[in-house]
Amino acid sequence: MNLKNLLLAVIICSLVGCQKENNPAQISLQTETALDTIYISEFNTERLVAKISDSNRLQAVNLVHPTAVTINHKNNDDPYLAILAKNKSLNIFLNQDGIINTHDKADSLLNNLWHSNNKFISDNSSLLFGSNNIDTIPLVFETFRQERANNIDLYKDEIGTDILELLHYQNDARIYSFLFYYGRMIKELEPDNTYFDFVNKIPKLTLSSKSLPDIYLYKYEIEYLRENDAIESITDFLAFIDQKTNNKELADYLRASYIKGLIEAPTYWEKHERLFNTEVLTQALISEKENPYNYLLEKSSSSFYVSQSGEKAYLFTAEDASGNQYKLEDHLGKVIFIDNWATWCRACLNHRPSVLELADKYKNNSDVEILLMSVDSSKEKWLNFLNKENSEIGYNLFIEDGRSEEYGQQYNINFIPKYMLIGKDGKIINANIQEPSVAVEQAIENALRMQ
Repeated sequence: MNLKNLLLAVIICSLVGCQKENNPAQISLQTETALDTIYISEFNTERLVAKISDSNRLQAVNLVHPTAVTINHKNNDDPYLAILAKNKSLNIFLNQDGIINTHDKADSLLNNLWHSNNKFISDNSSLLFGSNNIDTIPLVFETFRQERANNIDLYKDEIGTDILELLHYQNDARIYSFLFYYGRMIKELEPDNTYFDFVNKIPKLTLSSKSLPDIYLYKYEIEYLRENDAIESITDFLAFIDQKTNNKELADYLRASYIKGLIEAPTYWEKHERLFNTEVLTQALISEKENPYNYLLEKSSSSFYVSQSGEKAYLFTAEDASGNQYKLEDHLGKVIFIDNWATWCRACLNHRPSVLELADKYKNNSDVEILLMSVDSSKEKWLNFLNKENSEIGYNLFIEDGRSEEYGQQYNINFIPKYMLIGKDGKIINANIQEPSVAVEQAIENALRMQ
C-alpha cells in the first residue's frame, strides 16, 4: 500500500472508529395519556441522565459502558428499571394508568431480579427469622442466585456480552447485599463468623459494580476486621479500599460511595460511625477533592453540616391533621423531639409505641413538644393511619414527600425512622438519635436544665 492510500485508510478508520465510539443510546417515549415529565436517573447515584417531556420526546445519551437506570414520573411510586447502552434503543411506553414499560428483554430481566429478590426473602421469612442454623442461609440464597443466573443465560445470544455481564452482576449483588444486611444488621454477627465466608464467592470488580457497589465495601469491612481488632480511623479504611481495589476508577468510586454511605446511612456503618464527625468529613472531602466521583458527596455533605449538633435548626412549616400550619419558629424556646416516620416504614411503626410513651410522659410539660412528623407522599394514607390509631398524644404533623423536600435535605433525612432533638435555643442537640429510649429522656431532661 502506497503512502497516499495508507493515509486515506487511517483517516477512514479514524472516522469510522469515532462514529462507533460515539454511537449514543437512543431514548424515545410513546404515551397513551397526557404526558407527565419522565425522569431517567442512574440507578445507584440517582444522578439525572435524561428528562423526557412533551417538547423533547427523543433524546440521545452518550455512554462509556452499560448503565442501570430508573425511569419514573412524579405520580409513580414504583420506578421501572432499564439498561442504557450503546446501540440499544430505549423505547419507553407510558399507559393510561401511568405504568411504565420498555418491552425489552434485558430490562424485563433486570426488573425481575429486583422483584424476585424481595419475593424470595418474603417467601423464606420463616427460615430467616425462625431458624438458628444461620450457616444454611447463604446456601439457600446461593441456589436461588444460580437459578436466576441460568435464566439470564437463556437469552445471552440476544442480549449482548456487556449487558449480560451487568445482569449477572445485578443478580449477584442483590443476593449478597441481603446476605450482608442479614448478617451485619439483623443478626449482628461478628466478622469472623463462618456465615460471612460467602465473601470469597463475590465476583471480581468490573465497571458493572458501579450499579450496586456496596457489597464490596461490606466485603472490605469483613476482611479488614478479620485482620484487625477494630476500625481505628476512617482514613485507615479509605486506604484499605485503595489497597484492595486494583482499578483506580473503581477505587475512586468506592471511596466516594463509602463516605456518602457514612453520611446518609450511618446505622449501616455502626463500627465506623463513632469515628465520623464534621472534622473527619472535612478532611475526607479535602482528600477526595480531585476524585472524579466527588459529585456523589456534594448534596449529602452539605446536609451533614447543617444537621450537626450546635447548628441552628432549619425553620420548617408543617401541617397538622386539621390542616393548620405548624411553624417551628413559633415554638422556639421549647425542647423539641422530632420523630420522622412514614406509614409504610415498618421500623418506624415498631418504634412508634415508644415515641407515644415519650409523648405521654411530657404531655403536661409546656416546655417540651414531641412531634410525630410524617414524611409520607400521600396525605390521605397519613390521615387514614391516624384515624385508625385514634390517639391524641403528641403533635402529629405532615410534610408531603418530606425526605425529598427542603426539610429532608436540611436535616439529612435519607433513611427513616430518624429522630432529632432541638434545644430551647433553637439549635440542634442531636439529629441522628438511634431510637427512642431512656437515653433520649435523659437528653431531654438535660436540655430542660440548660439556659
